[in-house]
Amino acid sequence: MNRRLRQTGLRQPAVHLVAAGLALLIAACAQTPTEPVSSLPDKVIRNTPSATSTAEPRPLPVPALRAPLHDELPPTPVAIGDVMDRIRAGAQLPDVDHPWVRAEFDWYIRNGEYMGRVFARAQRYLYFIANEVEARGLPMELALLPVVESAFNPFAYSRSQASGLWQFIPGTGKRYELKQDWWQDQRRDVIESTRAALDYLTYLNQKFDGDWMLAIAAYNYGGGNVSRAIRRNQQLGRGTDFFSLSLPRETRAYVPKLLALSRMLRQADIYGLPLPVIPDAAYFQVVDTGGPVDLRLAAELAGVDVEELHALNAGWNQWVTGPDGPHRLLVPAVVADQFVPRFAALEPAQRAGLTPYSVASGDTLTGLAKHYQVPASFLQSVNGINGSELSIGTELYVPGRDVAPLRKGLVRAATSQHTVRSGDTLWGISRRYGMSVGELARVNGISTKSTLRPGQKLAVRPPATGGVSVSVAQAGEPRKINYKVRKGDTLSGIARRFDVSVRELQAWNRMSSNTSIRAGQRLTIHVDGSRDYGG
Repeated sequence: MNRRLRQTGLRQPAVHLVAAGLALLIAACAQTPTEPVSSLPDKVIRNTPSATSTAEPRPLPVPALRAPLHDELPPTPVAIGDVMDRIRAGAQLPDVDHPWVRAEFDWYIRNGEYMGRVFARAQRYLYFIANEVEARGLPMELALLPVVESAFNPFAYSRSQASGLWQFIPGTGKRYELKQDWWQDQRRDVIESTRAALDYLTYLNQKFDGDWMLAIAAYNYGGGNVSRAIRRNQQLGRGTDFFSLSLPRETRAYVPKLLALSRMLRQADIYGLPLPVIPDAAYFQVVDTGGPVDLRLAAELAGVDVEELHALNAGWNQWVTGPDGPHRLLVPAVVADQFVPRFAALEPAQRAGLTPYSVASGDTLTGLAKHYQVPASFLQSVNGINGSELSIGTELYVPGRDVAPLRKGLVRAATSQHTVRSGDTLWGISRRYGMSVGELARVNGISTKSTLRPGQKLAVRPPATGGVSVSVAQAGEPRKINYKVRKGDTLSGIARRFDVSVRELQAWNRMSSNTSIRAGQRLTIHVDGSRDYGG
């Protein structure tokens, strides 16, 4: 870059911040894929109301299910109730005694450690989701559907490009107004994705005349596909209930998984199942930030690690929340009281991790954007710039530190380049890469009416790729995954990703305890055949 960047101390420049003011408004809230790279921490902050929340939070795990499940766990006293009890009380799905349901029920019991990890992660989100399900009068078991979809991992990503707790594919996510761009993917946002999932499930239930098993099957397989399966059976004079339909293996296991969870809740006392206690109280609170916020700075102010804060705000791709919002932050309820005054004491630019920069000779908006690794539209937005012309001496807000994504592999948009050819249009390019014209324009800092020139480079969304290939197996049977080691992978990280142990990985691949792995190496991993892994 042929120019000199001149940084100055933080002061108020004569430019505009989109989020100039802050109104802090707190509201108490309350196919199995894999995440792209790193593992979601299983430990959560214990959510027990106390007289003061100024003490440092203690990361404690939720009591885990153990194999065998009939082993007794020490009781965890929770004076404020157990959200699992509330879900059990509102259960509406039928208790079906069918071989498919029994098979899934037995799988859950055999894999108690896995279920313990799932419910540990669920503590962050289950109270909020249960409230949303209850408010709509839906079967409370639907609050447990993320167990089946994502193992309550908001960063889960499948081979079919489904993402988030509720595993929306890109097209369905857009249909239900979940933003997907350089800044964020609301398929991973717990608030927005839960709203969209319950909207979709309600629609499907109405479409199938109140039959929840058909609606849940359609959530997995698609409403049109289930309708066609029903019509086929009608033509053949066969039954049209879920268990009579000819459906893919994944869908045949999908509904029984949720029915088995419902059975676990209803019959926990009969079977002596020590289900974990999840407090029936808000794990997080929603803070109105009034504008963009640096998530790393917010984690420091809250006294939690970045992974914990990002687990609650999983929809964001970048180190800072987007200029177009939503301008809110989810923080653990036990640290909200200490976070709010610290956050309110900062100027808007500080909250977003921005610092002033004086425009020098030769600077251009696109050049500055490239240097600071942000879209030109971001610099335009936070500085109130409509065009691309810069005047020497003008002070702009720019990122004050590294802007690498919080998690590698999250941003599946704007990470490849398209070279414009003669005849290319924004509309044609956007269609080719599965983007909207607006998204393509925003990512490249241009207008939707811009004229393209041959040879011009545009950032586009690449096709989803992964390092996993899968061998075919019958539902419930073991299968082998051939995993290609990526840069930064560790054995413990891979083990967490596929819910196996490090020792198992070493044994399957004939590795000693001292053997190291390298990028490009192939590992054999044995997983359950009824579960879908991708990424």
